[in-house]
Amino acid sequence: MRRSLLPLIFIATVLGAEEPSDRPTGRIGLGTFIDRYSDATGTWKGWALTGEWFRDEKGPWSFAAVETQRPEGKGTQFTVAKEHAIGESSWVWAGLSTSTGADYLPSFRADVDLNLGISGPWGLGLEGAWNRFSDGNSITMLQAGPSWIGKDWSASARIQQMRYSPGQDSDTGFLTDLRWGAHNLRRWHNLRVAWGRGIIDSLQPGGGTSTTINTGGGGHGRGTGAIGNVPSTSNVMAYPKFNEFLVSTASHVPITKHFAMRADLAWGQRETQFKMWSGSIQALFTF
Repeated sequence: MRRSLLPLIFIATVLGAEEPSDRPTGRIGLGTFIDRYSDATGTWKGWALTGEWFRDEKGPWSFAAVETQRPEGKGTQFTVAKEHAIGESSWVWAGLSTSTGADYLPSFRADVDLNLGISGPWGLGLEGAWNRFSDGNSITMLQAGPSWIGKDWSASARIQQMRYSPGQDSDTGFLTDLRWGAHNLRRWHNLRVAWGRGIIDSLQPGGGTSTTINTGGGGHGRGTGAIGNVPSTSNVMAYPKFNEFLVSTASHVPITKHFAMRADLAWGQRETQFKMWSGSIQALFTF
C-alpha cells in the first residue's frame, strides 16, 4: 500500500489547481486505512464512510461510519459531531459515538475539543474524551496546550493524559502539530510529532493510526473534526509502561472543484515491543 499511495499523492499535487466553492452544501468521503505492526499484533485494516453538512454558518455537522478488521474481530463505529464557531478566533467541536461488533471499540464515546482565542493569533486548546467499553472499563483522555493560527500557517502543542478505570493508572504524552493551509476544503498539509506513553493507542481513529476519517473544520481550518479518534482497546492498562514515538503527515489536495484526495502516512514505535507504519487514502466529493 505504501508504494501505491505515492503516485496518487504526486498526481494529486500536480493536478490540484482548482479550488472548491466557498459555500458548498455538503461533502462525502470514502477511504481505506491499514496499520502494520512488527510484532504479533499483526495487520489492522478497514474503511470509512464520512459526510459533512455545511449549511449551518456556525459550523458543519459531521457523520462517519468506520469498519475495522483486526485478528481479534471486526467492528463498526458510528459518529455524529458538530462544530460551532464562537467569534472570530474561538470554536468548539463536540461528538458522540457508538459501535457494534468487536469489543475493542467503545460502546459509547463523547468528545469535546475547544479552542479559545486569547490574544491575536494565540489561543488555548482544551480537549476531553470519555470512552466506555462493553466490559465496564473506561478510558478518559485530557489534552491542553497553546495554539497559534496565522494567515496560512498554524501550530499547536499539547500535553495529553490518559486515565484508565477501574484503577488509578494513567499515561502522559506530548503532541505537536504544524500545518500549512487555512481552509479545510482547499489544499493543506499537516505534520504531527508525538512522544510519551499512551500516544499510539490514543490516536487510533476507530482502528488506524493515520487519520483518514477526520472530516470537520467548517471549511475554515478551525476545528480538528477528528471523528473517531479512540484508544484502541479497553484493556490498554494491561500493557507495561513503554515510551512511544510517532510521526505522521497528512495532505489534502483538491483535483477539481468537486473532487479532492487526502493521504496520510505514519510511522511509530513502542520501545522494545514493536515498530509500526500506517497509511490511508480518502476520496472526497463536495457538492
